[in-house]
Amino acid sequence: MKCKGRWVRLGMLLGMLTFLSTVGSSIRISFPWTTTVWGTPAAWAASEVEENEFYMDDPFAEEQLTVADPLRPLNRFFFHFNDKLYFWVLKPLATVYKTFVPTGVRLCVRNAFDNLMAPVRIANNALQLKFQRSGIELARFALNTTLGVGGLFDPAQQEFGLKPYDEDFGQTLGRYGLGNGIFFMWPVLGPSTLRDTVGLVGDYFLDPLSYLSWEQHGVAKGVQQVNRASLTLGEYEDFKASAVDPYVSMRDAYVNYRHRQVKK
Repeated sequence: MKCKGRWVRLGMLLGMLTFLSTVGSSIRISFPWTTTVWGTPAAWAASEVEENEFYMDDPFAEEQLTVADPLRPLNRFFFHFNDKLYFWVLKPLATVYKTFVPTGVRLCVRNAFDNLMAPVRIANNALQLKFQRSGIELARFALNTTLGVGGLFDPAQQEFGLKPYDEDFGQTLGRYGLGNGIFFMWPVLGPSTLRDTVGLVGDYFLDPLSYLSWEQHGVAKGVQQVNRASLTLGEYEDFKASAVDPYVSMRDAYVNYRHRQVKK
C-alpha cells in the first residue's frame, strides 16, 4: 500500500507538470500548452517527431503582436519557477523514460492522448461554424478509435487523408472578437492570456480525463506530459539559447502563435 501511495503521489506531481505544454511540442500552447496546450497538430503516427511550429514560423512573415503585461515582475518569477521545474524534475524523468521506452511506443501513447481530446476539437470547430471540419474530426475520432486500436495509430490521416483541425475554446472566443486581455505566466501551466485562461475552463469539461478521479487524472496527465517531453527534449534548451530574453521571447511567441491559430 505504501508503494502504491508513492506512485499515486508521483503521478499527481507529474500531472501538475503541464509546463511541458510550454517547452515542447506544446510551447505549442499548451507552448499544448491543450495548456495551454494549444498547437498545430501534426501526423501523430508519423515515424518522426514533428518540428515545433513555434521555432519554424518566420517571425517576419507578418506583423508581430504585443500583449499587455502589467504583471511582468510576477510573471517573470513564475517563468523562472517553471524553468527550474523543467530542468530539475520534468527533463530528468523524461530522459529516463526515453531511455527505456522505444520511440514507436511513445508516439502511440501521444496518439492515444490526442485522440481522447477529440471532443474539444469537435465542439470548438462546430462553435466556430466550421461544420465540415467538425465532421472531419468526428470521423477521425471514429476511425482512429476503431481501426487505430483505441487511438494508438492514426489511420484517419495515413490511410484516408483526414488531417486534424485543432481548435479550443480560447480560439473560439478569439474567433468571436474577444481580445487577449492581459498576459499570464502561470506556475506549472506556463504562458497564457486572460482569454485563453477562460478557454481552458471551457475545454476542461470536454476533456474525458477530467471525469476521472483526481488520483487517476493526476497519473494520466503525468504519463501524458512525461511522454510528450520525451519527444521534444532539447527544443526548450535551443529556444533559450537563441533568445536574448527568454521570458519576452516566450511571451511574444505564444501570443503571436495563438493569433495565427485564431485567424485560421
